[in-house]
Amino acid sequence: MGRWRNSLEERWNEWVQVEDAVSLTLAGRSVLRVAGARTPRLLTPASKAVRITELNRVDGKYEAGLACFCLGEMPVEERPVFLAAWHERLGAGATAVLADRRSEGCESAMELHEMFAPVAAQLDVQVGRTFWWVRYRVRGE
Repeated sequence: MGRWRNSLEERWNEWVQVEDAVSLTLAGRSVLRVAGARTPRLLTPASKAVRITELNRVDGKYEAGLACFCLGEMPVEERPVFLAAWHERLGAGATAVLADRRSEGCESAMELHEMFAPVAAQLDVQVGRTFWWVRYRVRGE
């Protein structure tokens, strides 16, 4: 029982670190938050919050975007379509942050780097024991 409890506590502590980093990254910006079916609690307030299925109905541009537990829920071939639609609503220069569980969305830092490098400037990839997250500036055309 103790091992399971320690593992749960480690995962919780890791998620708190992700929350803190995301909150600092997005502070003071207008944020478009896209949520998957299993949306975690985050301290970061969103100017607009939508489900993945509602993204195409969002108007306007945002200074930042946050997508948690989205990529792991979609087939690999749908990920570029989602990212293109999301980046369109953010615009060039916007700050983008994505987070998910390891093994859901991607396993390694190299996979994440390969996925985001074509669309990202100042790409920062973080992979923990349980979660991964990336932050970057959306590249212009």
